Order: sequence, then C-alpha cells, then structure tokens
Amino acid sequence: MAPLTTRNLLIATVLLAAIVGAATGLAASYLGHPSPIPQTRDIYLFAQDLSFSAPSNLNSDYIYSSSQITVNRGDTVTIHFYNPTDKAHSFTIGAPYTNDVVVAAQSTVIQNANITITTSQPGSFAFHCKFHPPQMTGTILVQG
Repeated sequence: MAPLTTRNLLIATVLLAAIVGAATGLAASYLGHPSPIPQTRDIYLFAQDLSFSAPSNLNSDYIYSSSQITVNRGDTVTIHFYNPTDKAHSFTIGAPYTNDVVVAAQSTVIQNANITITTSQPGSFAFHCKFHPPQMTGTILVQG
C-alpha cells in the first residue's frame, strides 16, 4: 500500500468526488423523468398461415403477425385479434392479464375478437394459441 501523502490523498479525494457526482447526476436524471402518461392503445394482431408443411417438431405452420407488443404501465390496450385462416386460434395469456379468447376459423367473413387489458404491472408476459404451440406465441412487454 502506498504511503498516505498529500498527493495520494488529493487523488483519492478527486476520484471520490467524481464518483459521488456521477451517482448524484444519474439519480437526478432518473428522478427527473416522469413515468409516461397512460395512453389508450389499439393493437392489431392477426393469425397467419405460413403455408408450408410443418416439420415434425411443430404441429402447424401458424404464427401471430407480431410476436412482441410493447406498452407502458397504466396503458389501456385493446388487441384487435383477426383470424383469416381456416383453423380456430386463441389469444391465451396468464395472470395478471388473464384472458382466453378463441376466434373461429374464417367462414364467409374474417372472424375477430377484441381483448382489452389495463397494464397495471410491468414485466414480460407470454401469450399463445392453445391450439398451435409451440410456434404461435408472443410477449407483451409492459415498461414500468
């Protein structure tokens, strides 16, 4: 260990001041950014048929049109789920946004359903089609 000299004490003081100043500036910057104002968001989600012969490790060739939905905590989100395919699909999600909505196969018109949730808890929440795992999956990312 180096002897405690005026020079070493001065260097240690400058370094400590820089570290404390940086931490204080970061905290002030973080606290200065208010949370985003909650919004009403409309998300359009479609079941898609990729029209290929699924390999043996997949039970079908269906996917959601988007595999990630990103929103902010407090947003009211309406997912407009459309099914233009010849098979029924579901939008299934667990707690805290529990929903299990089935949309029938296309008949003469495209079938659809609306799912509305208010995103009160931040985190990453998986949704899936209960008829077409493992490939028909997605995530709702709720930013806090």
